[in-house]
Amino acid sequence: MTQTRSENAAATATEREVLDGIRVEKIVALADELIRSRGENPGETEDATVFSLSAALAAIGARVELDEVVPGRSNLIAHLGGDGAGTGGILFLGHSDVVPAGSGWTGDPYEPRHVDGRLIGRGAVDMKGGLAAVIVAMSSVNWVCPELPMTLLVTVDEERDAAGARRYVATQPEGRYLGCVAAEPTGMDIITACRGATNFRLEVTGASAHAGNPDDGASAILAAGEVLRAIERDDVLLRETPDPLLGRASWNVGTVAGGHGTSIVADRCELAVDRRTLPGEEPEVILSRLLASASEAVTAAGRPGTDRISLTGAVEMVMPGFKTDAEDPFVLRCQDAVRRAGGSGRTGAWSAACEGGFMSQAHAIPTVVLGPGDVNTQAHQPDEQVEIDELLLAARTYAVLALRCSEQPGG
Repeated sequence: MTQTRSENAAATATEREVLDGIRVEKIVALADELIRSRGENPGETEDATVFSLSAALAAIGARVELDEVVPGRSNLIAHLGGDGAGTGGILFLGHSDVVPAGSGWTGDPYEPRHVDGRLIGRGAVDMKGGLAAVIVAMSSVNWVCPELPMTLLVTVDEERDAAGARRYVATQPEGRYLGCVAAEPTGMDIITACRGATNFRLEVTGASAHAGNPDDGASAILAAGEVLRAIERDDVLLRETPDPLLGRASWNVGTVAGGHGTSIVADRCELAVDRRTLPGEEPEVILSRLLASASEAVTAAGRPGTDRISLTGAVEMVMPGFKTDAEDPFVLRCQDAVRRAGGSGRTGAWSAACEGGFMSQAHAIPTVVLGPGDVNTQAHQPDEQVEIDELLLAARTYAVLALRCSEQPGG
C-alpha cells in the first residue's frame, strides 16, 4: 500500500527523534570501557568485556542471555522490543575478543586515547568501537519505538577458532530476522560478499633412522615437501577459476614443524594451513582431495621408505563465506540507511573472513558486513585507531536501518 504524505512525515519525524538521541560522547565512553576490558585471544578470556556489555545493555532495558561456551567465555545475546521471543527485525553481530596487543605502541594499548578526532586502543576498530555504536543506536531506537524488535549477538573466540559462533549455530533456534549486520570494520561500505576461512592441521608420519644410513628410515620432512608442492599446484589451479565478485580461493602454509635433530631421519612433520574458501565449498571435501593428491605425489617420488609414509589431516576451524544479492531488499535498506546517516552507500566484497557466514547459513537471512574503521590499515596493528566521527556515522546508520527493519518477515 502506498504511504500517504502524512505517514511519510510521521516516519521522518520518528527518524529525526531517534537520530537526535544519539550522542557521540556516549559511544566513545562505552568504547573506552570496552577497550579497557581487554580480552586478548589467545591468552585471556572475554569475561570482563561481556560484563561491561551486559551492564550497558541491561541499562537500556535489554533482555540479556549469557551462554557459556567454555569457563569464563560466554556468548551474549540481547533482545529489545518485539514479542519478547527475540525474533523479527534486525540481528546485529559482533565479537568480544581482540588480538594480542603486541609491540610498537606509543602508549598503553588498553588505556584509550582521544587524539585529533580519533580513538586509539586495541579493539577501537576490531571491534569495540562498532559494538559501542550498535548499543547506542539500539538504545535510541528503543527509547522512541520500544515495540521494534532488535537483537545483538556477541560471540567469543572470533579471532581464533570461532568457538562462540559454532556454539551459537549448534544450540540456538532459528530467528525470524530480516537480515544480519556484522559490525566489523569496512569504512562504512556495505560488504555483501565475504570469503570463508578454514584451518587444516596436516601430519606426515615416517620412520626414524640414523642420519648415517638415511635409507633405513622414511623422512617425514621430505614427504612434507610433496604436500607443499601439492598445495602449490592447487593454488595455481584456483587462480584460474576466480569468483567474479570475491576473487579466487587461496592457500597459505602458516607453519611447518618436524624432526628431532640433524643426525636423525625425521619421523614426523606437521603443517598448519589456511585455506580461504568461496561460498559453497566444503572443508572436508577440500581436505580429502588434498590428502589424495599429496599421497599420490609422495608415492610418485619413489623415495626409500615410501611405504612407511602416512598422511593424515584434520579440520581445525571453519568460518563459512557468504554472498548476498546486491539487489536484495535488505541491502537496499542498508544503502538507504548509510546515505541518510551521511555516508556513501557503496557496496563491495571482502577478502577477509568474518562470522557473518554462520548467520547467513543458520538463519537463512541476507547478511552484510558494515562497520566503522578499516580492516586493512587500522585493525590488528599498533596504535589501532578509528575516527570518532565514523563511530557516530555507524550508530546513526544502525539506528535508521533498525527503523527500516521494523516489520516482521512475511508481514
